[in-house]
Amino acid sequence: HPNLYTLTITLSKDGKEIGRFDRRIGFRDVKIEKDRMLVNGMPVKLRGACRHDIHPTLGRTTTAELDSLDVILFKRSNMNFVRTSHYPPTERFLEYCDRYGIYVESETAVCFVDTYRQKNYAPGKTQDSAEFTPRYLSQCREMVKSFRSHPSILFWSIGNESVYGTNFQQCWDWVKATDKTRPVIFSYPGSVGEKKPVYDILSMHYQDVNGNLNQWNRSTHGFQGEGIPALFDEWAHPACYTYATLQEDPNIREFWGHSLEKMWSGLFDAPGGLGGAIWGYVDETFMLPEPKVGTAFWKEFARTAKPEDYQGKCVGYGEWGIVDVWRREKPEFWATKKAYSPVRLMTTEVASFLSGQRLLLPLYNRFDHTDLDEIKIRYTYKGVEKELPAPSIAPHQKGLLVIPAEAWEEGELLSICFYTATGELLDAEQVSLGSDYHVRLADSEASPVNGVLQVEETAGMMTIKGDGFEIPFSKETGLISNATSKGQVIIEKGPFLHLDINLNHLTGAEVRKSARKFLTSDSDWKKQSLTYTRKEGAVEVALSGFYQDVQTDILIRISPAGEMNVSYVVAGQPNGYLRETGLSFYLPERLDYLQWERKGMWSCYPEGAFAGNTGETSLYNPKQVRYGENPAQPWSADTHNYYYWADAGANCDRPLTQMAKGMKENIYRYTLSATGVKAGLTVCSPDASLACRTSKRGDGQLMLYINNRWDYPEIAWGNYCKTLEAVPCYGEMKIRF
Repeated sequence: HPNLYTLTITLSKDGKEIGRFDRRIGFRDVKIEKDRMLVNGMPVKLRGACRHDIHPTLGRTTTAELDSLDVILFKRSNMNFVRTSHYPPTERFLEYCDRYGIYVESETAVCFVDTYRQKNYAPGKTQDSAEFTPRYLSQCREMVKSFRSHPSILFWSIGNESVYGTNFQQCWDWVKATDKTRPVIFSYPGSVGEKKPVYDILSMHYQDVNGNLNQWNRSTHGFQGEGIPALFDEWAHPACYTYATLQEDPNIREFWGHSLEKMWSGLFDAPGGLGGAIWGYVDETFMLPEPKVGTAFWKEFARTAKPEDYQGKCVGYGEWGIVDVWRREKPEFWATKKAYSPVRLMTTEVASFLSGQRLLLPLYNRFDHTDLDEIKIRYTYKGVEKELPAPSIAPHQKGLLVIPAEAWEEGELLSICFYTATGELLDAEQVSLGSDYHVRLADSEASPVNGVLQVEETAGMMTIKGDGFEIPFSKETGLISNATSKGQVIIEKGPFLHLDINLNHLTGAEVRKSARKFLTSDSDWKKQSLTYTRKEGAVEVALSGFYQDVQTDILIRISPAGEMNVSYVVAGQPNGYLRETGLSFYLPERLDYLQWERKGMWSCYPEGAFAGNTGETSLYNPKQVRYGENPAQPWSADTHNYYYWADAGANCDRPLTQMAKGMKENIYRYTLSATGVKAGLTVCSPDASLACRTSKRGDGQLMLYINNRWDYPEIAWGNYCKTLEAVPCYGEMKIRF
């Protein structure tokens, strides 16, 4: 509730006014009691991100427009906290934080002193140098004196990821003597050793998803520190250094949402957990002009965090933001809004209900100062939207949301939206009633087994023919060769075994830097046998062969209704943490449209979401934004990325969009078709156990990957991954023509 007041200052001389100015001010009280921080007597939880000053074409700077827009986007993503890493912000930015109620950790421009980051920053070992004392103190004093009237600033940071010394001690002493209203934080606190602490809040960076970390001999367990509030003012680092994955499968961005959800849910219920700040809010990338003469001095520094096959001029550290440098929302933005939501519906599935009776749904108020009766709630059932008075639930407490009686029906969906008093969306959920709608739908859509399948053999081919489709198998390779539906080719070649395994049993940054990788190659396939039998009106094709030392047995059951049930068993593969295991197919270029339904991480997504529970998109976008120009289109519609460039397919004539090539996890159905034509293929999974993605190779070949197991073990910085072992390796999938 950011209430501000206008303070007018006048300066008079001899009874005559000679000067005047106005200042917007606010009143609030900050105290630390044991392991909690209280603002105006109420315990607070800081859900935030770290912010750099970044402009897409001007580099490491900001503007009035971006200062205001960034605060609005913080608010829109349900964040209430910003860390101004690693230097103070503009005063203009703080004025917007005052106005919109964003808490601030204001940080002095001292970082990486006496740490391993000497190559780029060369901060040296200045922490005990009297020669450098004025540099430490002058900027610290300037920050505090300039900004101390801003109520949004909760506490000061006297340094980031640095080793303690007398200069930090003097900064602490001066700040505590000058501003007695605010706490102080310092990172790395463990470097202080056993001396008297120079911090009131325990700063920890990159704990695991369960809140555990030992850093410089300071520890947190379950998001709680050593008797004082624990703030993870860097956590949940979005994937930005996993170059190969970001290029071929941007869905790692959607998967990252699991990490933030686990972290915030765990911290919110930990009394000593003060909060966390995502590293970071905005991508650290910007466009460079062509130097008029010679080679630009920034080139070598700019390449330090680049993939080896980097082709662009865009520089920086990587796309570590929940918005890109143009402030377009990325998949991480919605995950942040959902995970940080201050109002949490605690169930989205009602297994048992009575038609004509009310529904009782548990609700969690995760606001710090707002009773839930201050928000607005609207729900929609069978297309009819109604408003519902919000229940009175105190901050940090749980209660019930009572939905009035309706003629509830099995398998229907109830949409519930929560809004601020001024109409801004806080959160949205879809509640399913009874059994899974998608399972029942899949059963009802199953085509009856009718007609008779024909098997025709020639010297080189074995072809299974049904009503409206043909599936030829090459006797030389054993693989499908130009399967058709309604006279149109829908599978050019396959199935190929697709294994992507990290052999070292490593996760995180180690996978990117040092893991040995095993990846099957289609060119290694050697057929061993190809046979078929008839079973209950279906034809069962048995295919076996090798990818070097990896034996693969595939069973394809083809029904008269045009369905292929495919199962595979693998032997001889190396073990390790898997990235993907499944099958792949070559598809014709004419398949250019994607539709999907899936069981996503969240019950509700915005329209047009990169990986919503339902979605559709063209695989292609004819508009390629020129380097350095504002994209003026959704991030998911991009086909080129001027920082990572993209996968090999970005160099072909028709590159895929981000939305098209991002894997869709836990699909019920995944349909590829030609625009305006019904012929196509659908991958079906009634239990949502499969994941699909399309890809382009450098030669332009369109690929479909169907994975029955998948993970992102390369995600780092304490983030969540499944750590699935590749052995045993097997799977089943259904493809409908």
